[in-house]
Amino acid sequence: MQKLKKIFSRQNGLVLLLVLVEFMVLALRFVGDFRTGGVIDITPDLIIPYAEECTNDDRGARVENFTGLFATTRWIDLPRGSYQVCINYVNDGEDGEVSFLDEIMPTAQYDAAELPAERTRTVFSLWMPYGCETAQLQFTADCGKNQVIYITGAQIVPTHAWAYVRLLTGLVFCAVLDWVILLLTRRVKFPIHTLRGRYIAMALVGIGVFACLPLGLGYLTYGHDLSIHLSRIEGLKAGLLAGQFPVRMDPAIINEKGYPFSLMYSDVFLYPAAVLRILGFSLQTSYKVYVASITAATVGITFYALRKMFRSDCAALLGTALYTLSFYRLTNVFVRAAVGEYTAMAFLPLVVYGLWRIYRQSPADGKKAEPWCWLPFALGFTGLLQSHLLTTELAVFFTAAFCLLYFKKTFTRPVLPALCKAAGAAIVWNLWFMVPLLQYMVQGVCRISGKYDAAYLYDSSVYLGQMFLMFGQSSGVAESIQSGIAGEMPQTLGLALAAGAFFFLLAVLDPAVRKSSRDAARIGSLTLGFGLLAAWCASDLCPWYALFRCEPLQALSKTLGKLQFAWRFFTPATMLLVVCACCTVVLYRKVRPEAAKAMAAALLALTIIPAGYLMYDKCTTSEAVTYMSLAAVDDLPGQVGGGEYLPTEDTTTDDSVWGRLTPEADDGVELTEYTKNGLTIQLAAQNTGDTEASIRLPLFYYPGYHMTAADGAALTHKNGYLTVTLAPGWQGSVQVRWTGMWFWRAADCISLLGIAATVVLYRKSQKNAAHV
Repeated sequence: MQKLKKIFSRQNGLVLLLVLVEFMVLALRFVGDFRTGGVIDITPDLIIPYAEECTNDDRGARVENFTGLFATTRWIDLPRGSYQVCINYVNDGEDGEVSFLDEIMPTAQYDAAELPAERTRTVFSLWMPYGCETAQLQFTADCGKNQVIYITGAQIVPTHAWAYVRLLTGLVFCAVLDWVILLLTRRVKFPIHTLRGRYIAMALVGIGVFACLPLGLGYLTYGHDLSIHLSRIEGLKAGLLAGQFPVRMDPAIINEKGYPFSLMYSDVFLYPAAVLRILGFSLQTSYKVYVASITAATVGITFYALRKMFRSDCAALLGTALYTLSFYRLTNVFVRAAVGEYTAMAFLPLVVYGLWRIYRQSPADGKKAEPWCWLPFALGFTGLLQSHLLTTELAVFFTAAFCLLYFKKTFTRPVLPALCKAAGAAIVWNLWFMVPLLQYMVQGVCRISGKYDAAYLYDSSVYLGQMFLMFGQSSGVAESIQSGIAGEMPQTLGLALAAGAFFFLLAVLDPAVRKSSRDAARIGSLTLGFGLLAAWCASDLCPWYALFRCEPLQALSKTLGKLQFAWRFFTPATMLLVVCACCTVVLYRKVRPEAAKAMAAALLALTIIPAGYLMYDKCTTSEAVTYMSLAAVDDLPGQVGGGEYLPTEDTTTDDSVWGRLTPEADDGVELTEYTKNGLTIQLAAQNTGDTEASIRLPLFYYPGYHMTAADGAALTHKNGYLTVTLAPGWQGSVQVRWTGMWFWRAADCISLLGIAATVVLYRKSQKNAAHV
């Protein structure tokens, strides 16, 4: 009550008046934005031929044996706002395309949607920041001989997404503005009290902003895996809207055939992006917010971990800059768009810090073991597991190597229980994800890139001379090592990390510097050794091909081959060499501070200049792509990449089959009713034959589907598709829907209870410690 009286006191009258005015302005603007016009129906008479070969009648615009722009609509008067554009057509040629033209002020954002032959309707999103009286839809064909495309009509449907987005962004802007005003008028205290702390905060913000510069463009730059991960966001959105939680089977992609992206590739960190999509934000805006958030998390976690390890703000700031702006991380973010990998890189510093915190305990010093020293390690591995399985495997490998190297300390009482607690907690917290994943892997449900082995690791290895190049282009892909590096994407750790390792060797050779901090010298030696081991594994010097040729080690060859590319070892190498560089500054800072400043400046220059050039090259040479919704990712194979999670059975990847939206019934089966809503199918059928007959449903086969029907109908699968088999003479209705497995829900409950118990016990221990 006292706090409320203080808030509504007379001295806060002007601030409260400002808040009231902001609320009224936002409310009035929201009401105005929420009002939308009616549906604009574009009938065949409003579609006019553009090419001479095109004809128009009461059925629509038609063209045969033609490639290019063939028809447009008449001018359309569109006020500002958001719209769904629905195109009705018939096409038996190659995929056509529909685009939007804003003749006077081309500020509209829209998807260049395709018109695939297997469908008769396509939908895409359109945003109009400003109204336009001369808007137009344009239609492109790609028809060969005896191939025809008809545009039979279109509808432009206003949506409320524009109103919701403007309201939310307005609320955020007003909240920030009010907070700044309260700070300037000293009605609230700044959360950072010291000038040094404020400088550090500004430096961290600067690092994060610099690392996000390409996000400031009005579009997305092309990335190798961008369409795949945008499809994941759209699938997650569709799953949440369908009532799934957690989402495990994506109902939107590949023409709603069901794909287990969320089950096989955890997307827990993509949920905020999916929620933004549900609230009305465009797909590319949601992705940009995600990239910025992960960059901020990388900055914050790295600074926290390094500051705890070295108790030095300068070393932590240097390491944060080196890691966040490292060449391999920026390559993952902007060149490869490897969402899982750069998300996992945000948690690697927590793993290193957690391992250091566990192993710094010693039974000889007589101190009581820290009760929660295992928590950062468990949180770090949880972050890895929920981001990228392959990075998790690499972290497990290097952690196991470290534990074996220090086996005498590993099996002591303070260390081993802490490691077991961390492992146990991480398993319990992630059981909800691991149980379905392990079921699918053990049963061999999905393909899971089984074609890779150690020979592929050698083919994707990196030349030693390439590994520490200072610059790299932002285009190209990873080529075979036999093809050389001309035109290849950046595959380098950067010169800064090589210089950091060199400076550390200089420190070790100087007795005065080496003895200034034994902890830093020991940490630097370990991280340098393991960092060079990781770099060696990524290089052409590693005998991957010999492992492939060794018959007794074929199982190991196939296991390691699942890493796909040897240069994935750059992920742990980057983290470890950054820690080594920080150790260098810590060692020199105590006895030769001027040398430490010069080395830190050199390392920053060798990091910032190449990072800036890479982002500049990406912004100025990359293809500009706009993604408003899933319609922009209409290439079905592009939605799933290599199709690692397709059914193991021989499922054709031909577009004509993937695009099929209706069931296929055997001879003798009469299908009298059929409806499909996402991953739920309701049908009524009769088998008039004397033998069993089946109906192939437009859903991929995965364990977790269940059927409700009378006896005589069975849910089976063939060629990777769900199939309903009917007994002779069977007649009735069938419902097939995705429900998952009962023991998945049990795992969900165990994980939820484990997380809740951890939070309660941790808070209780913190309160007890405060009273001591």
